[in-house]
Amino acid sequence: MLKYSIAALALAACPATVSAEGFPERPINLVVPFNAGGGTDLLLRAFAPHMAEALGGNAFVSNMAGGSGTIAAGALAGQKPDGYQLGYWSVTVATVQPQIKDVPYGVDSWTPICSVAASPTVLFTQADSPFQTIEDVVAAVKADPGKYIYGSSGPGAITHLTAVAAFSGLGVIDDMKHLPFQGSGPALQAMAAGTIQFFGDTELLMASGDFRPLVVFNSERLESMPDVPTATEVGISAPLNELYLWGGFFGPAGMDPEITATLSKACEAAMNSDGFQKFAADTSTVLDYRNAADFDAFFRAQYEANSTLIEAAGL
Repeated sequence: MLKYSIAALALAACPATVSAEGFPERPINLVVPFNAGGGTDLLLRAFAPHMAEALGGNAFVSNMAGGSGTIAAGALAGQKPDGYQLGYWSVTVATVQPQIKDVPYGVDSWTPICSVAASPTVLFTQADSPFQTIEDVVAAVKADPGKYIYGSSGPGAITHLTAVAAFSGLGVIDDMKHLPFQGSGPALQAMAAGTIQFFGDTELLMASGDFRPLVVFNSERLESMPDVPTATEVGISAPLNELYLWGGFFGPAGMDPEITATLSKACEAAMNSDGFQKFAADTSTVLDYRNAADFDAFFRAQYEANSTLIEAAGL
């Protein structure tokens, strides 16, 4: 089932208490807020059968694209919190879009279930760039304000926020220019052509070209890039020092704690399954499970931290 109408998703919001006894009694709908065939869609289609097995029931994936993910999130928010409809929201859908757009959901609209994937972002430049370190970049920007340009895949995208975190955190954001593109691909082509000098994204995307990493927005250095300093190490303070491209499952606010716990445990089992582990390895997906309580705390901290980034980005 590749399309799912708002009418079908909006199964009459109801304040009645939903019992955890016998859950689940029918299939779980895992909502992808983007078109079929994309990275999120493929991840959920690999995940669904293992989630179903862990629940001892059935699970299916449906797609509702539009509004950079906000159409699906808006449709699910406020619906019956019975655990049968879960949305897979990214960091931007869950914490950025509701702070820069007029959407019918916010930080208190959800029952976080579990996080699935989380990749720290990296600020990088061309491999043949004269900039060997982030300190070189800061010195060059200060010496020639307005000369250097960072790109993004669009205003408010994780690529935009990564560059803002770096240059705002280092005190040079006002001396640089931002050039947004329609996606990461065109931006990287522009960097290869010399139109922009800096870009931020995950390690997976950075590995797709000949680039030099300058700083990683993680709590510690990455094993794959042991010589690349963390944002904290170069003087970028919290909350700008950690930034992740993450995704996880959310249900409407007000779910029964026992249902939430059941889904969270099933999520953990699905992630640890041989089949999903193979998918993650084959696609270089960085898995990062958090149970419901930990994901709730993480999500709220990210919402607040990204509020600071959004303000710094002028969004």
